[in-house]
Amino acid sequence: MTYRQTFENCFSVDSGDQDWVRTAFMKALTRTETIVAQMESLKDQGRLPILSLPEQTDDLEMLSRHPFVTDKEYERFVVVGIGGSSLGGQVLVSLRERDEAPYLNFWDTLDYHVMLPYLKKGKKLRSTRFLLISKSGTTPEIMAQTLMVIEALNNMGGADAVKNQCLAICEPGDNPLGYIADKWGIERLDHDPNVGGRYSGLSLVGALPALIAGIDMCKVREGAKEVLDDTLNNPESAARVGASMSHALNELCGVSMNVIMPYAKQLEPFTHWYRQLWAESIGKEGRGTTPLNALGPIDQHSQLQLWLDGPNDKFFSLIINRATDSSPLMDVGIADNIPALDYLKDHKISDVVQAEANATAKTLADRGKYLRCIYIDKLDEKTIGSLLMHFMLETIIACHLLGVNPFDQPAVEEGKKLTKMYLKGD
Repeated sequence: MTYRQTFENCFSVDSGDQDWVRTAFMKALTRTETIVAQMESLKDQGRLPILSLPEQTDDLEMLSRHPFVTDKEYERFVVVGIGGSSLGGQVLVSLRERDEAPYLNFWDTLDYHVMLPYLKKGKKLRSTRFLLISKSGTTPEIMAQTLMVIEALNNMGGADAVKNQCLAICEPGDNPLGYIADKWGIERLDHDPNVGGRYSGLSLVGALPALIAGIDMCKVREGAKEVLDDTLNNPESAARVGASMSHALNELCGVSMNVIMPYAKQLEPFTHWYRQLWAESIGKEGRGTTPLNALGPIDQHSQLQLWLDGPNDKFFSLIINRATDSSPLMDVGIADNIPALDYLKDHKISDVVQAEANATAKTLADRGKYLRCIYIDKLDEKTIGSLLMHFMLETIIACHLLGVNPFDQPAVEEGKKLTKMYLKGD
């Protein structure tokens, strides 16, 4: 496995002789046997395709030959997507160096000042391709952005520019994005209707931006498969244990929030992806816990005081990267070797980050907070695939333990309908 997890204080007892949390945890872990067996049955029937993706390679071979990946004449790509249509790709693309070409920009906003530089006539627009992604093909934000993109390209180079510089991903059949693609001759790739947006990071939705960025998607899926196989076959796999622990703490200790905090800037998009995954999946029928995303060490200076001295209603998951970076050793001679900086002598930046991560973990544990540490030795494609699959499986299992459907989002759909009604003046 590319990671391991440990727990602190999750079985502590405030009063009484019986460890009720441990009992609830073991009960939940036993229930995962049936849940995972049902998931495996659905996988075998082809009804849960997110569990089949890790072992597939033929779709990656096809995508790797796509002109959006192979053509080198375009310097920039814009991913026009929001939520699940964007976050998975951001997680994968974040693995590469920021200044590498081609440059990928994710329009997960409707702020016009963000979009305008890419829509002005000129070299930037001529050298940019647009990946239009909406699972349903009806997402209001993507429809609005798509219209703006097509207008700008058409004004610059006519229908040929629209056709050559755009690619659409949506469900097959009739929908507005599909209609626009067909009308303008834009190639259209099918989004699997049975793969929800927030679970689509391993599908073509995440894979195509990743391949454009030079990410090895075979390694990503290899890491995902390793975690999936372990979860299906190991009664005490990390995903099963994580879901059972979260459930027991919520049920008996009043834990209402899940905090995820990696000590790696490259994992910041991962925290946003997790936030949507957990919130949209588990928050139903008055149930669920609230995901809070944070980033170490920056949030030591903003939220740690509350976490340590506030209510004990949170389950913390720290992701600690043990890899050593290539930075030089810090030269405290620059500051005349003053004693106040002795602690930095002969250390790299990564040493500082790891020390802060370990210090935060120990401080939380010493304060009796419910804590999980996830340790990784290297942040690469295989590791990110493992983490993506771990948290998808943990989320699905936790939802079933709670008795809610992990794959729908009925309240969100109501909001989308109201948005359209407001714009129509209804």
